[in-house]
Amino acid sequence: MKRVGLILISLTFISFQALAEAKKYIVTVNSSQIFKQIQAHKKGFDTFGTFNNSNSSFHFLSEGPQKITKTLDNLEMLVMETENPQDIAALKASGLVEVEEEIIFPEPKPVAHFNGANSYGSYGGPIDTPWGINAVRAPQAWVNSSEGQNVRVLVLDTGIDRDHPALKSRFEKGENFMERDDEPEYSYKDINGHGTHVAGTIAADGVGGGLVGVAPKATLLSGRVCGGGCSSIAIISGVDWGISERVDVINMSLGGPFPSGAAIKAYKRAEAADIVVVAAAGNDGKDSVSYPAAYDTTYAVGAVDIHLNKADFSQWGKELNIVAPGVDVYSSVPQGSGRNSHLQGIVDKAVSDLDSAPMSGSGVGQVSAEIISAGLGKAEDVKDLDLTGKVALIQRGEIAFKDKADNALSKGAIAVVIFNHEPGLLMGTLGDEISYSIPVLGMNKADGEQLKAALEAGSIVEMNVAVDQTDYSSLQGTSMASPHVAGVAALVRAANPNLSAKEVREIMSSTATPLSGPNDENQLGAGLINAEAAVEKALLEVSSDLLLTGTN
Repeated sequence: MKRVGLILISLTFISFQALAEAKKYIVTVNSSQIFKQIQAHKKGFDTFGTFNNSNSSFHFLSEGPQKITKTLDNLEMLVMETENPQDIAALKASGLVEVEEEIIFPEPKPVAHFNGANSYGSYGGPIDTPWGINAVRAPQAWVNSSEGQNVRVLVLDTGIDRDHPALKSRFEKGENFMERDDEPEYSYKDINGHGTHVAGTIAADGVGGGLVGVAPKATLLSGRVCGGGCSSIAIISGVDWGISERVDVINMSLGGPFPSGAAIKAYKRAEAADIVVVAAAGNDGKDSVSYPAAYDTTYAVGAVDIHLNKADFSQWGKELNIVAPGVDVYSSVPQGSGRNSHLQGIVDKAVSDLDSAPMSGSGVGQVSAEIISAGLGKAEDVKDLDLTGKVALIQRGEIAFKDKADNALSKGAIAVVIFNHEPGLLMGTLGDEISYSIPVLGMNKADGEQLKAALEAGSIVEMNVAVDQTDYSSLQGTSMASPHVAGVAALVRAANPNLSAKEVREIMSSTATPLSGPNDENQLGAGLINAEAAVEKALLEVSSDLLLTGTN
């Protein structure tokens, strides 16, 4: 008898930690019959069997260098590890499967702030409703949508701080799909902050801490698919878990430039399971939408600022569906990782409160001291200055914020205040995973120039500087826009649970608020997401269904 396409694969299931040197692959089984046979045997990890179809044979042997680490049952996929390229070549040649090597996308990061409005109330004061929640008209939709109650939203991201005061009442469960070197108290714990921020925009409860999300009574689930990068296999595994959990909405504030056959199948299966998948369009400011947002069965979200203009960083193109607030978005971060600042200028004993924003990576503490102008903060600017026990006042420009802070710190400064060189409050970052021992703040151009002029006029100028730890932070990016839309999808589903995923997407697009900016290349999609109008239309669909079916 002639055998066609003989393939040898081990059916030894192992943990994620094994075979550290092996490459990972996602294997899409093209035959449902064969996959069902695999499912039937996966309980006996050390057994073997022979499964036939009309043209080929799968031989699963108990020994070999190739390892199947898990099955994704809803997607009819396997995750495999091997060190041997010949294993992959044999699989691809069989015609029975599609094989894709794992891709690690960059971990999602918010776009660095450089200027923006303080859109969430005064620093140190009570937390107000973030501007984006009002901009999408979420409060007006709450009465008719029960604030998203009984709708379950899965956030596939960097994890979550499940004990955050604004989130713990809304949190249900989480899973980790990425390897991690640390050993936190739970595997899906967020140390990056991105996932916790996204979750707060969706469903912060408005009680613990005061922060309120778009759908404050929706239920949150968290899938950690990013950690030092985002694994394509982890993301697809997260989608598979979402289907198993029968969630209503999935938010994906992540992405990359490459499409994937396995991902296309995963999102089609999610749509078939009536899950609304919402994804960020990307932050590279170019005329193409990132994946997974660009797929037909996902919903692509771009970003606008507080003036409802397209954000400079927001990607666009024919796949873009809608826009939402994505600049200066205030939300939850892992407890204690956020920063609040307080700043007073004292000129000849006259005290003035000044707007300020802590730089990402700023140290915490309180300082009262004289200020010294340090120019642009370059090495030559501070070379002859003694900043010991003083606050360095530095203008933005020419070198990185971190270099300015380092130069001032090397001369003994106990705080650094950097003022903008253009209108607007300066918000910035000192770098990734950097923590300074001293406060480093940004301030606006006008205040900085006035303080500098007072120094040049011979006045005695002092500053009271304080940076405190907080559980909240302001970030920006299409990552911050996407959860506004995921929250609206939750409200729509709460208003009318009978809508399909496709119908929810169509309702959100058809009820969007048109914006006045250029849209000749679909830079703004259908417009600004409008929760009130979307919920009203969802309720009209309920009324239409009742009229069609009748009561007799």
